[in-house]
Amino acid sequence: METGRGKVKTNRILLKQSPKQKDRLTIKSILFDLGNVLLLYDARKSARAFAKALQVPEEKLWEGFFISDFEKAYTRGEISSREFFKRASQYFPNSKMSFSEFSHHWNDIFTESPGMDGLLGALKQHYPLYLISNTNELHYGHIKKTFPVLRHFKKCFPSHQVGHRKPDPKIFYHVLKDIQLKPEETVFVDDITQFVEGARRVGMNAIQFTSIGELKRDLKKLGVSV
Repeated sequence: METGRGKVKTNRILLKQSPKQKDRLTIKSILFDLGNVLLLYDARKSARAFAKALQVPEEKLWEGFFISDFEKAYTRGEISSREFFKRASQYFPNSKMSFSEFSHHWNDIFTESPGMDGLLGALKQHYPLYLISNTNELHYGHIKKTFPVLRHFKKCFPSHQVGHRKPDPKIFYHVLKDIQLKPEETVFVDDITQFVEGARRVGMNAIQFTSIGELKRDLKKLGVSV
């Protein structure tokens, strides 16, 4: 999941098409982000838990590995979970924290997003659903075991398996090639402005998620059956 990122106000719906073209849109698939869209999460909760367990200042840990370059490498699948643990451990060298305890604190940040499971169940009756998420092996494995939300998706594209992170256009092109759809035939839903704009730049329709009610209204504006 993403950490240390801010949201910027923007138009919720970002379209590649002109208004006249919008009327002729045929949406064939809907693609979703995971964190703070399908599931709520708070990475700071993890940082606080580590700080308490290790007696290390929270900001030192946050800067040290939560928003580090090697955390980004981890979300691209360039290093293993064990290697991520090893590098993060440099910030608490006097601790005997086990990999298991580390994994628990790292993963214990997610809760269900009310109403999303029902919405996905309704949408998948009409459209194949796909997931595009900046995530990592530990988080993704934990989510698959703990939350049923992924059952709605025809296929998932977590960044650590694809090898690219949003908003890099390579991750969007990878997904579009795999699902064999034109970008204008898709809608991408994300809560982060930069990622919504990244999808738009490759030609996808995009919605910035703010609430489930607004999402339903925005999807209907694109002709999506909700």
